[in-house]
Amino acid sequence: MSDDHKEDLRSLVGHLGTGIRDVHYRPAYDAAANICSGIFGAIPVGLHDVVHEAVMAGYAAALSDLEEGKLDDQVRERSEINE
Repeated sequence: MSDDHKEDLRSLVGHLGTGIRDVHYRPAYDAAANICSGIFGAIPVGLHDVVHEAVMAGYAAALSDLEEGKLDDQVRERSEINE
């Protein structure tokens, strides 16, 4: 992997985690570790950090959406379907 490519990956990883609030960091980190443990064997080692940080960012965003009530209607709809 070229130095430019490595720097691009480092930059991407750095940007992915910038929006994660402190309160969400640990649950997002743990969730990402769980999810990624099953796929790390299938992807290049150089992408592990990118994938882990992307999963963390997505999980943290979902936690924020839940806290802000953005998903309340969807949760209610699914609850009604399951009943």
